[in-house]
Amino acid sequence: MQLLHALVHASAADRAAWRSLVERVGVPALLGWLAPEAAGAAMLADSAFAAAALDALRLDGPAAIVVGRAFPELVALAAPAPPQLEHDRHSDRPLLDHAVWSIGKKLASLEAGDHAAFGPGLGAAAFDELARCATRVIAGGLGPALRVALLHLDIAKTASPERRAAWQRDGISLDVHNEASAAILRHADRPRAWPIPEPHARLALAWIEVHGLAGQHVRGEGPLAMLAPIVGALRGLAGVLDGELALDGLHVIDACDTSACREGLLDDALLARLRAVRDRLARACASSDEPTAALTDPDPGDPRRVLADRLRALRAGRQAAGEPAAAVDDAVAAIADTELAAFAPALATCQLWYCESATAGLSPAGQLGVLAAAVGAARRLGIDVTRPWHAQLQPLVARLHGDSPAARYRLRLVEAALSGRALRELLTGNASLGPLGAINTRLAEEDAIVVDYGETAESAALVTLLGLYETRDAVAFHSMLKALCDLYGLRKDELDRVANEANYLATMNAARSDKARLLDYVDGRGIVVEIGPGGGVVLDLLEDRFPTAPIVGIDLSREAVAALAHRARANGRRWTVELGAAEDLADVLGARAGRVSTVVFCSILHEVFSYTEPKFSLASVERVVRAAFDVLAPGGRLVIRDGVMPAPGVRRIRMIAPDCRPTFDVYVAQFAGRAIAYRELAPDRVELSTADAMEFLYTYTWGPASFPYEVRELYGVLPYADYVARIVAWCGPARVIDIPVELRTYLQPGYRDNLAGKIALTDEHDRPVELPDSNCLIVIERT
Repeated sequence: MQLLHALVHASAADRAAWRSLVERVGVPALLGWLAPEAAGAAMLADSAFAAAALDALRLDGPAAIVVGRAFPELVALAAPAPPQLEHDRHSDRPLLDHAVWSIGKKLASLEAGDHAAFGPGLGAAAFDELARCATRVIAGGLGPALRVALLHLDIAKTASPERRAAWQRDGISLDVHNEASAAILRHADRPRAWPIPEPHARLALAWIEVHGLAGQHVRGEGPLAMLAPIVGALRGLAGVLDGELALDGLHVIDACDTSACREGLLDDALLARLRAVRDRLARACASSDEPTAALTDPDPGDPRRVLADRLRALRAGRQAAGEPAAAVDDAVAAIADTELAAFAPALATCQLWYCESATAGLSPAGQLGVLAAAVGAARRLGIDVTRPWHAQLQPLVARLHGDSPAARYRLRLVEAALSGRALRELLTGNASLGPLGAINTRLAEEDAIVVDYGETAESAALVTLLGLYETRDAVAFHSMLKALCDLYGLRKDELDRVANEANYLATMNAARSDKARLLDYVDGRGIVVEIGPGGGVVLDLLEDRFPTAPIVGIDLSREAVAALAHRARANGRRWTVELGAAEDLADVLGARAGRVSTVVFCSILHEVFSYTEPKFSLASVERVVRAAFDVLAPGGRLVIRDGVMPAPGVRRIRMIAPDCRPTFDVYVAQFAGRAIAYRELAPDRVELSTADAMEFLYTYTWGPASFPYEVRELYGVLPYADYVARIVAWCGPARVIDIPVELRTYLQPGYRDNLAGKIALTDEHDRPVELPDSNCLIVIERT
């Protein structure tokens, strides 16, 4: 302790000499000269030295041995481990990396007042405030305690089987890692060996026990009452330590720990919310109430609003990506009052671990289902849910998070299974999902459960089969994939339509320029709306052409809205996208209705015709077109680019590509738009109407992955003249904008290019003919 005191209170000249020695000799060599006690004292006195000493644990050698003897549990951080989900650095030592960055980059930068070295995220004022806070803590003598806490935060997360087994034999549960880290140190009586005053060691242990909980409270993962241990500890240290300074120290730890996870994660808004938690703790410390009661709002307000707010916080990533807030409100509103009374209070006291990563891929209703299953299981296992308790969802991360086919299809299985379960059943602790698995739970300790998804033989086989079929090139496999998804009620991949458009643009190289043609007929003087924006290509084009006009996309799919909103942010786009049905456009736009100068339908009306009930009815197209026309300002326009039915005729197709005839046979059997009549001319030749030939060929063009979806659509709804006449009749007072004949109906060149060498097309006299026109352009103006 004398050595630590000497290092901490050294003169400026002595500190400079020490830094010079460290730089000249190097930390590994210097550690080899020092006894473990001296090395430990140096680490607690110097953040940069501590980080470099930690780094020495990567390699076996004298330096690592000395560090391990000074702080034995730190060796656990050096065990090889898979990447941590919450970290953005992916080495084979993620826990060691995190500790090194927390103390050597983040804390050291705050001590030096070096904003640039701290990294992105915080503005200058916020950084300066945090740096002043760190300076106060260190100047108040708590620097060594701060460093020893930062060094030991994540020891319980180690992937070392030997250490985990040894700690579990000692009766330490590792499922709640912050509490486990503190328990490990208490069991080994390590604080007694730290070269700091006993009250400081107690404080460091209390910091470790509650670290990260402030951030989890902000993210909706835990109640503030989980921080009761630090309130109790500070009350016990009153008169010995400055409680305000101790809370500043916890604030600095949380800031360094958070910002070391992912660069830019700690921004001004998050830091302010962490500061608000710190200030709330200060008020609780001054209260005469028991710590848990002091941190519990006696009147939280309407339970539905509280639950909805927390669910939005848990889905912050999805909400930021464009998921409408109303999606959460709708899911919470669907909970019956009796279920809410049983569910909301128990969830309000629960600390959730890894909840967003594990369950945010589910719909809000699906996520509530998992949480209800956790509440039901906790009660069944005897946990007092009126007091703070834990639900560890980390096992679900491996099951449901990520882009692998297994994770994506397993997520769909759980979503489908939960949609068939009433919340009241899940709240009883019965979390069986039938043939699709179960939400499994086990008791980790008296106030903690671990939640996982258990597969059945059927669900495991299904996940494997779906992932396998997804990789196959033949149409039959993709048709079977769709059939299995339909059989089990599985939600289709949320990005199917967007991904299809991306594939389309990659193979149909004229698509972007073809869509750009419609821009010449857009009136950009008011709000420009696109219905069903797909991958956002037209939104980009509209923004580029009309830089001052408000550009709004409207889509019926929550997943598409979220994907597009993410894309807009990632690419610095100013257009927005909103959830809504095209036939309810006036309600979606609200006060903006009547200020719309153009509504764009780009390859969407044929989908309305094909998918809206009753399917393949012009009444559904009429409703959508009329709804769009009604929001137009006088002089506003409808700009429609879509498929067009060709003139009557006969076509013969010779199928050259090996997959063409098998695809044709599946197409004839599955096409939903109408019965396909054809005459067999030879094994590789058929004769059919021009309209039916067009439908097959332009579905075949998309490829096998898209086939199961495209075969459900009729692309050419009407011949051009009939289409125009119908639209004018639906809209009322309107005029048709004259456009060049060659743009009224035309063949998109990508179809010709993509079908070259795969088929040969002739008329009924075997004379080669061009492919039928694929697209039409219709512009209607409100008079």
